[in-house]
Amino acid sequence: MRIASFIIVVALLRSTFAVAADPVPFHDPVIGQTGNWILSVGRSDEFNGDKVDRKKWNIDSKDFGPWSWEPENVTQKAGSMHLTMEQKDHQRGKQAFHYTSGMARNDQAITYGYFEARIKGCSRYPGACPSFWLYSIGPQNRYEASDGETVAYSEIDIVELQQSEYDFETKKHFPVNRIDCNLHTTLIKDGKRVWARPNNRPDICKTHFDSSWDPRADYHVYGVDNSPEWIVWYIDGKEVGRKRNLYWHLPMHVTLSLGLRYPFVGYKDGERFAVSDKTTAEGFPTTMSVDYVRVWQKPGDAVKKASTDWTKKEFVAKEKAKWEKNGWTWNLAKVESNFAELDTNKDGLASGTERQKWYAKKSGGIKTVEPRYTNIERSTHEICVHDRLRPHSGVSMSGGRQAERSVHRGRRSAA
Repeated sequence: MRIASFIIVVALLRSTFAVAADPVPFHDPVIGQTGNWILSVGRSDEFNGDKVDRKKWNIDSKDFGPWSWEPENVTQKAGSMHLTMEQKDHQRGKQAFHYTSGMARNDQAITYGYFEARIKGCSRYPGACPSFWLYSIGPQNRYEASDGETVAYSEIDIVELQQSEYDFETKKHFPVNRIDCNLHTTLIKDGKRVWARPNNRPDICKTHFDSSWDPRADYHVYGVDNSPEWIVWYIDGKEVGRKRNLYWHLPMHVTLSLGLRYPFVGYKDGERFAVSDKTTAEGFPTTMSVDYVRVWQKPGDAVKKASTDWTKKEFVAKEKAKWEKNGWTWNLAKVESNFAELDTNKDGLASGTERQKWYAKKSGGIKTVEPRYTNIERSTHEICVHDRLRPHSGVSMSGGRQAERSVHRGRRSAA
């Protein structure tokens, strides 16, 4: 009896330690992936709490185009984050809009790594697009690519579900099982921003996967590996596409969103606009659900430094020059303490936005807002939401979801 009890205790302890281990990426090994991934805790979330972690997720993003993002449309319960779209007439200035939705963005910039989320699509189709993506923020971002092009914007659509985009070959809209995994960028040519998108540069931007299942019916795992050489997409652990990484080297932000799509938006002069006469409450509210978001980096992976980012060394040097110019007694410890305080995302860089907020706070609590952009810059900053997708072997989460989810997570934890 004592021996049996001892065996049971040892088994329970082994199980406990296995579950406590960091999860690992859920995909087949490919060239260059040796398994030494490190979980980025600050960008990952299991959504087990009863409310959204506002320190980790910005759910009050600026509205853009036909998209109106409301923080109340992002909730957390039953172990998942839920982003909901509602039919709600409202105005921005003199312009009428008809739907509100949810968006959650992690404000710790990252460039290379493996990004994975377990997502269930929304019930409404067509009209709403569940998305998991990465995008750069700020017109000050610049990167000189290997072909000599100057890159001003990077966006990687890890997955865009249920887009119902128009197929110019069949003259019909794609069915619900068309999953998009696209790339977007802007290049500076003759002083102007020029978009490279799936439709005009399919050779470098377009990737899709036609699933044998309906993404609305269950959870699937969508992932992407962004490395300096390749961008590789995975669904349910299987590679479904890859592109050479030409222009996607800027600092980007992990983002979840439920974006408005056809037939409720149209195109004019390359921009999306609300199609008011198609407004309907049928099928709304509709919700996408996210079981988890996990981000890994490899040792040596680094966030690409934007032109307005300062390293600690640069910050100290600039502060020292300012102190000497003003005749102040130099205090290195104080300056290093200031850097630690303003580097709110702990990425080792003092970004322009972080410095702006910190200086405003120190100068009397001035309220700060997100950077302002011209119309062109806003297009680069956020309008790009309109192209993104991929899966994992999900078992129906209704009636037994928790048991399957435990097995699903345990599989990664024990690996």
